[in-house]
Amino acid sequence: MGDDKERTTNLPQAVRSLIEARTGDAIFIIGPDYQILYWDSEAESLTGLMSEEVVGKRCYEVVLGEREGGNPFCTYGCSVMHLAQAERPVSSYDIRIITRSGEKRWVNVSNLTVNSEEGPYLVHLMRDAQRSHETLELAWGLIQLSSKKEAPAPSRRDIPTLTPRQLEVLRLLSEGSSAKEIGQELYLSQATVRNHIRSLLQALGAHSQLEALAKARELGLLTE
Repeated sequence: MGDDKERTTNLPQAVRSLIEARTGDAIFIIGPDYQILYWDSEAESLTGLMSEEVVGKRCYEVVLGEREGGNPFCTYGCSVMHLAQAERPVSSYDIRIITRSGEKRWVNVSNLTVNSEEGPYLVHLMRDAQRSHETLELAWGLIQLSSKKEAPAPSRRDIPTLTPRQLEVLRLLSEGSSAKEIGQELYLSQATVRNHIRSLLQALGAHSQLEALAKARELGLLTE
């Protein structure tokens, strides 16, 4: 307990108050310069990484979070810090982290932002989400297996050519993101996102986003 107090002495009072609140989640805190300033025992249990190993390091060098499909989430200039610097709320999200043993594990992360003269402090609340992802992956695998039995594979000429940006928008739509959330994720205006969605519907010959997603899966454009 004494070590915890010593580690938090230089944190803003508002951040220290949040640490003292009771929660069953793992807590780690990032400073304005991306340094990990606090890493509690629950974070140690979830990741296998000890506080003395990670405090002082950059968060993206430790957490190594990635999205569905393996794209990196934890990077310098990440969307979470970008939104915090813009004084905008940050929604919770799922990422896959790498534990000490090298295992990849899904976690869900919520965020609290505390502003200061130096910049925003990010208080991350992290919880295990591996089981729910395993259940979803099993269900999706069964759906894909059933679909393969019933439908012939489309020929290459039936598959529309989409731009990398359209594929990004398509992936985020498949994850349930709204046009507003996609704009925040890709740093695009909502009008630009809506234009991309209209282009996707036209390219896929669909009349709705649900129909577009169904056709994209049928054509193999969404494989995750």
